[in-house]
Amino acid sequence: MTRARPPLVILLLSVVGFSTLYAPQPLLPVLAADFGRAPTEASLLITLAMLPLAVAPLVYGYLLVSVPARPMLAGSALLLGLCQIGLALADAWWLMLALRLLIGLCLPALFTALMTFVAATAAPERLRQALAWYIASTILGGFAGRALSGLMASLWDWRLALGIWAPALLAMGLWALRLPGSQESRFGRVTPRVFLAVMERPGAPQAYLAVFCIFFVFASVLNVLPFHLAQRDPGTGSAGIGFAYLGYLSGMLVSLNTERIRHWFHAEGPLYGLGLGLYALGIGLFALPGMGGTYLAMFAFCGGMFLIHTRLSGQINQMGGPYRGVVNGVYIASYYFGGSLGSWLAVAIYRALGWEPFLVVVILVLALAGYGLRGMLRLEAIQGMP
Repeated sequence: MTRARPPLVILLLSVVGFSTLYAPQPLLPVLAADFGRAPTEASLLITLAMLPLAVAPLVYGYLLVSVPARPMLAGSALLLGLCQIGLALADAWWLMLALRLLIGLCLPALFTALMTFVAATAAPERLRQALAWYIASTILGGFAGRALSGLMASLWDWRLALGIWAPALLAMGLWALRLPGSQESRFGRVTPRVFLAVMERPGAPQAYLAVFCIFFVFASVLNVLPFHLAQRDPGTGSAGIGFAYLGYLSGMLVSLNTERIRHWFHAEGPLYGLGLGLYALGIGLFALPGMGGTYLAMFAFCGGMFLIHTRLSGQINQMGGPYRGVVNGVYIASYYFGGSLGSWLAVAIYRALGWEPFLVVVILVLALAGYGLRGMLRLEAIQGMP
């Protein structure tokens, strides 16, 4: 019997999977100091885990298309758990980087299998509700990974902060083996012909430019923030840095209420304008001194980002036509390519220019995202949607 809420193991794995992706972020200053690495090198722990998420939608359709969702879900969760144990025990920097790259290679398989089960366990008329549950769980995971890891590192050490995710991954990997059904994994094959057909659709290149820039800005600020807070106030521990991401939870409220917010507007343009305005306001508030400004900035920053992201992902789906799977794949690739590049490049910009000039740079990239959104809406209005 289908229902709106996905099975509990699916939601929990979504939370823990995204926690695994972001758990090292508040620990970056501590890890850089312990291993004697520059901030740009430490930021590779995030970049290397994100990069496969950018590549996976383009190539995993050729590698994993015949693997059923249930063993892929269980296998990727179990391997992630072993990788987390390895991270907690690692005493060499090259091993840390190698394990984070392996984690990045496992995460696309996990996330794709999770999405397959979300779609398979929901009635068609309840699919949007099921996806809202899934998106909320991923946002909760993004916050939990940062906040709990930061707290555990402050109370004990960073090894325990990374290792605490291993038991949950291993237990839920075994639990996932009991899921019913033999659904096929939903990887789409991106051929050059189909890719060109997708990019020829009205507004598609502009939309992908926008999503690249949007997540570039998001990953840039969130990856630089731990180094900035530690430099501004050396007494700020990992827990303080982790809970600075509390505003991330505003994304849950926005994602679950996007349709309600949409009814306040008569067109998509003003809605995107609101999202960009909140996004820019958050970036400006980050320039305020003290943790109070940081907390306030994070709520506006994350609220604006997830408002744009939620609406843009839905609008790109409408561009899909017969290529919806590939359209979504290129969207995810653009999203995480922007994030992986931003998570590394931003730290170099911050070290070279400082905090306020860095914020000016990300505002300029956000303006480029606005240019892409405007071009997308204009082309859709002129040419229509086939």
